[in-house]
Amino acid sequence: MASEKAQLTENVQKYIQKSDWKNAIADMDKLFAIDQDPQVKVRMGDIRQKMNQKPQAINEYMKAAEIFAEKGFVVKALAMYKMVLRLDPSNNKALEQMSSLHSNKSVTELKLEPVELGEVAPQSSIVPLFSDLNQEEFNEFTKRMVFHTVPAGQAIVKEGETGASVFVVTRGTVRVSTTMDGKQVDLAVLQPSDFFGEIAFLTGKPRTATVEAAEECDILEVPEDQLKDLIGSKPRIRDVMQNYYNQRVANTLQKLKGIG
Repeated sequence: MASEKAQLTENVQKYIQKSDWKNAIADMDKLFAIDQDPQVKVRMGDIRQKMNQKPQAINEYMKAAEIFAEKGFVVKALAMYKMVLRLDPSNNKALEQMSSLHSNKSVTELKLEPVELGEVAPQSSIVPLFSDLNQEEFNEFTKRMVFHTVPAGQAIVKEGETGASVFVVTRGTVRVSTTMDGKQVDLAVLQPSDFFGEIAFLTGKPRTATVEAAEECDILEVPEDQLKDLIGSKPRIRDVMQNYYNQRVANTLQKLKGIG
């Protein structure tokens, strides 16, 4: 079984390098039959898009989202539903399933998202934030999220700039850095389900750090205007974000105290 999986994986890579999408899809189907890895379905959705097969791509992303949700990967499932809605804004099933994530075990039991093989545990998972939102607030917050794929090396936010969108990483990693005495200092590497950008929104001050894609990554953004509109109608969300931020700072200080 292991050797068959390795051979299929090698075949898929070769087909993709040759842009042989048909054979790549065929072997990815076989891979999925061996091990129902949702990432395989994500890649199949990406290839279906290259083949201009939008309905089939949507089916692949929906299946990936379903498996992610079953495994407790709330943020990854959310990203897949947002991908589907980008392709088909009127997809009611995606909207319904996205709403149901609010009752996912990872959220209701205040558990951080699971970590996939090769990933580091998130520093600031958005799941605890979700746990403090009621169903309506969750629906309104997630509805305003926009899905982006960011190429390696591209800055998502820059130190000193104005702007108060908030973001969550869903795939890949991003590097956080600041300038001290004229030199760039790396502060952190954020992983999938890490949340960032709320400091500028809560304080109204310019960005305190630069956040750059360390590799190609997917992120969800709640644009500043959407966030302001949301808080205008549901002001408690600002309090939830503030409490989330305060707790994150307290946890960081406690860790530093332990190190000292």
